[in-house]
Amino acid sequence: MRVSILSAISLFTFCVFVGGTVRGQESCSVTLPPIPAAAQIFSIQQERTLGDIEAAWVETHYHVAQNGKFAAHLNAIAGRILSQFPREQAQVHVILIDASAAEAFSAGPERIYISGKMVASLRSDDELAGLLGHELGHIMMHQNAVVMSQLFREILGVSAVGDRKDISEKLRRMLDSIDRDKKLLRKAANIIERQEGINQNEADRVALYAAAASGFSPQAYAELFDRAAETNGNWGSVLNDFFGTTTSNLRRFRRIKKALKQLPQPCREIVPATSAEFRAWQAAVMSDTDLARR
Repeated sequence: MRVSILSAISLFTFCVFVGGTVRGQESCSVTLPPIPAAAQIFSIQQERTLGDIEAAWVETHYHVAQNGKFAAHLNAIAGRILSQFPREQAQVHVILIDASAAEAFSAGPERIYISGKMVASLRSDDELAGLLGHELGHIMMHQNAVVMSQLFREILGVSAVGDRKDISEKLRRMLDSIDRDKKLLRKAANIIERQEGINQNEADRVALYAAAASGFSPQAYAELFDRAAETNGNWGSVLNDFFGTTTSNLRRFRRIKKALKQLPQPCREIVPATSAEFRAWQAAVMSDTDLARR
């Protein structure tokens, strides 16, 4: 129970990089839209501390790939995406892990984790760029700290935190409370689900703009979501809406397509391209004996 709850709280998963030349960057001129941030009880330093605590948990329960070439490609693509964000985000690092599913999630404001199975599902650096842009959108909205703030308030009645020891102790108390009380478990799940619904659409929009501004194809992110969510190119219809059969994934895909249309035409015309460098890197990740053994 504790493992699954902490996964849901701290690992905001989107389940659903240097390769190639920069395409269309000269003609595609776009800047990131303003990113809203909700109220939270953590200072910037406390948010980093929370991220460190979560990262220790992640790296205890997931195997981290130690191959420097894997990380180099991820962080090279991330560097291009990060160049579109405020300078304080420049310390974000992308870490490859072994997991049973195709996952990508952030832990605190400085780390993004991507599973080997997620790498296997990608078709190009363009899709990787969109995925990283999405996770950076969550980070820029401070989603993790916002959710933790709400959980601390509503589960523990806590409205302030202190040093690392204090944050760790409050996190432990909250998890113990949720373990013991099914009502609190449901309450925590509702808080997480509510915030996830609010922030996914904004993170999708950031993914499109960040990819385009970095010279990658924003269309690739839409294609990645379509495959992962199994929407099959469909975003619902008036009849679906009328009869209440439009699923959350269909609505989300519809918003992605709408946001894509709002980008300048030159940005939408950047064609996803699978480079030899990407294929070689992806094949190396998929054939890594250490990851495969685990």
